[in-house]
Amino acid sequence: MLLLHHANSDGSRIAVAAIPDGEALVPDRFFSEQEEREYRQLGSARRMCERAATLRLLHCALGVEEALHHHRSGKPYLAAGSHRISISHARRHVAVALHPCREAGIDVEEISRNFARIAPRYLSADELARCTAPVQQCVAWCAKEVVYKLVGEEAASFAERIRLSRFDVGEEGSVAALFSGENRTESFTVRYRIVGEVAVAYAFA
Repeated sequence: MLLLHHANSDGSRIAVAAIPDGEALVPDRFFSEQEEREYRQLGSARRMCERAATLRLLHCALGVEEALHHHRSGKPYLAAGSHRISISHARRHVAVALHPCREAGIDVEEISRNFARIAPRYLSADELARCTAPVQQCVAWCAKEVVYKLVGEEAASFAERIRLSRFDVGEEGSVAALFSGENRTESFTVRYRIVGEVAVAYAFA
């Protein structure tokens, strides 16, 4: 079930869908033998269901009719190169972000997840003091995941490498994020939306 489909004037698009419980999803079609082979090699029913939901969202909601492949690192890419792509899965949801030329990062999480348990691992002491509500902790996690997807492994230490400015959570908004690496710093504006029981954050760089 499609929960969100948003298009921006720069050609970027995001979409979020719920994965139906108890259904054995299969892709409507494959656009290459490699795409089908990657799907068959996933191994677990859960991962195959996630991939099928991703392909349906990509092809049906976003109208992208080209094969989805993955690098050995796991990073997705479109075979024909029409867009840069980012994909995220939560337990019952999938999200996709596309941009015609800029790198994309997206993350979706269910707000009911117990972020308080892991918050000290991804939030700095100052962020912990500011992000006390479950929805704030969820959005903060999503925002840092987005920066990680845009920057790469150098941002793996969320609490140390990625710092978030103060933010309040509404139905939608943005969070300023600063990545501090060994030899560089980079700032991002991560946008977020609350859609029912999930938070989705995304950015393009």
